[in-house]
Amino acid sequence: MRVTGDTALAAFADEVLPWLRTEPVRNNQLLTLLQSRMDGIVLPESDLLMLRVLGEGDTLAGVAVCPPPFAMLLSELPEGAVPVLAEHLAEHAPQVRRFTGLLDHAQRLAVELAGRTGGRAALLASYRMFDVERVVPPAGVAGRPREAAAADRDLLVAWSGAFQREALADHPHSNPAAPIDGRLALGGLLWVWEAGGEPVSMAAMTAPAAGVVRLNLVYTPPRRRGNGYAAALVAAVSAAALTAGLRPTLFTDLANPTSNKIYQAIGYRPLQDTAMWEVA
Repeated sequence: MRVTGDTALAAFADEVLPWLRTEPVRNNQLLTLLQSRMDGIVLPESDLLMLRVLGEGDTLAGVAVCPPPFAMLLSELPEGAVPVLAEHLAEHAPQVRRFTGLLDHAQRLAVELAGRTGGRAALLASYRMFDVERVVPPAGVAGRPREAAAADRDLLVAWSGAFQREALADHPHSNPAAPIDGRLALGGLLWVWEAGGEPVSMAAMTAPAAGVVRLNLVYTPPRRRGNGYAAALVAAVSAAALTAGLRPTLFTDLANPTSNKIYQAIGYRPLQDTAMWEVA
């Protein structure tokens, strides 16, 4: 088993996307990371780290991608891959210190890398992935959902920044305008809940990847919370995705019991747990 690094996004995508699409739900984060850069929604980083784990006969057995300064995303890894990947990172990519993947894979990689570099492996966050087949909208929520429009742009950029400061306080932040502008340009991926004639909550979808979308950027300003807007909006966006023949998914932070409870109440069911680990 060995690890190879690629520098050309198009060539790497051609090699790994068909493999990732065989498990489109489990691999949704990696699929959307690569596809968004291939489609120009996100500007490809000049130092995007793209690794392939090759097994017997140089068959593709795993994928790892790191868009700096964010965590490296890991696919499911076969037995014996973690030490080989840790050795490659220690020798060729010492800047990579954070990993997100299935619980045991991310932990084992952090521990292996810590042993090689003299660092200390630490758990940063634990997440749960959900999907939904039948939406149960919450009752009695005032207002209605609608697709976001260009006129909403500045407000939603501000909300995107607030979301990052609140939900990702201990993690690197991206340009808050990028996820808004990209989704507005494509259309159908950014939604708001409107009450009293103004937007009071937002939610976004990733562009479909092998029939799967991921809801994120779910945000309600503090003064608007407690009215059920976010739950109603997520339910509406999820129902729209299902009607379009797509499979909606989302991730929750296991440290936030409120979001876990809300999403399950509208029909989401847990699929798998992941974690982010760091070598400090």
